[in-house]
Amino acid sequence: MNPKSQIFQFKHFSVSQSNSALKVGTDAMVLGALIETTNEKSALDIGTGTGVLALMLAQKNSTIFVDTIEIDAASCVDANLNFSNSKWKERLHLIEGNFLDYSFSNQYELIVSNPPFYVDGLTSPDGRTNQAKHSNELNFETLFNRVNQLLSSEGTFWLIYPFETHAFVESIARKNEMFPSQLIEIQGKPNRPTRMVASFNKMASPIKCENFVIRDEEGNYSPNYIEATREFHSKKIVR
Repeated sequence: MNPKSQIFQFKHFSVSQSNSALKVGTDAMVLGALIETTNEKSALDIGTGTGVLALMLAQKNSTIFVDTIEIDAASCVDANLNFSNSKWKERLHLIEGNFLDYSFSNQYELIVSNPPFYVDGLTSPDGRTNQAKHSNELNFETLFNRVNQLLSSEGTFWLIYPFETHAFVESIARKNEMFPSQLIEIQGKPNRPTRMVASFNKMASPIKCENFVIRDEEGNYSPNYIEATREFHSKKIVR
């Protein structure tokens, strides 16, 4: 494989992904672009992988300090390198460990995750990919339960998940006293939902709903995708 293919070049940073089981993809790009962060001081990225979400947060918010946690040792090699090579390395902290049993010392104003699993999905024959995508330990129930413990009273939890699991995810969230505040239906093409980006809080509030289309019927990037990712893509993308 061409070594260059193992580097994903962003506008203001690069992501080495030669060791990670899961590579940078559209889910991470969309979630990172849509997360709202302005003056939060503390964040946690669950299952950071290559560290791409943490890097995007650090770029968007000049005052935020981001703790990241990753269970896969090989992915930690990539994340550590990516953080060290970035201009925000002083605000990024990597923890190699299990999110479920790690003893965190504080709560966070912002928690994010591109969950390393798909509920009821088919498992992969590759062991590390299977761990990254389908964990029997870290599921939506345990995720929301732990996030509820770690999120500050006015904090926000952002994540992306398959569109078809939305009703189930929302029910699990409410069971754990987490309530949706924003629901963004991600459509690969118009009227073809594939993912949901959602934010959750500890207090119930009116829910803001919107659609986000990635490509038009001809396969060209949509204006909202171009605008949302403008400061992340290394090359100018056009319709």
